[in-house]
Amino acid sequence: MKIEIYDPAMCCSTGVCGPSVDPELVRIQEALRQIQKQVPEAQVMRYGLTSNPEAFIVNNTVTELLQNEGSKCLPLLFVDGMFILKGQYPGNEQLRLILKNRGFNVSLAEDRKASRCCGPCCC
Repeated sequence: MKIEIYDPAMCCSTGVCGPSVDPELVRIQEALRQIQKQVPEAQVMRYGLTSNPEAFIVNNTVTELLQNEGSKCLPLLFVDGMFILKGQYPGNEQLRLILKNRGFNVSLAEDRKASRCCGPCCC
């Protein structure tokens, strides 16, 4: 199984760097790490617009989406070559279901609802 994510331009390959880190990037990075840990045969590839432009060019669907919608269509998710999602990262539950439909059971943290909560306890 192959999971491919086409990321928008970021400061590094995961976007988890710099003084202000987007929590969504931390979440997706941890989810992908857990998938690789629990499903060793899963191939997880992330392509950055600035660091891997050739990957964007060789995928016709990616090229077409970028030509028609611009970079606002990013990130893009492909699983086993099939286009799944655009414009946002998949939630942990969505990733879990995608993997379950392919015969893999993985345990990922529950998706957190947007709230004013400042931490994992007491909310």
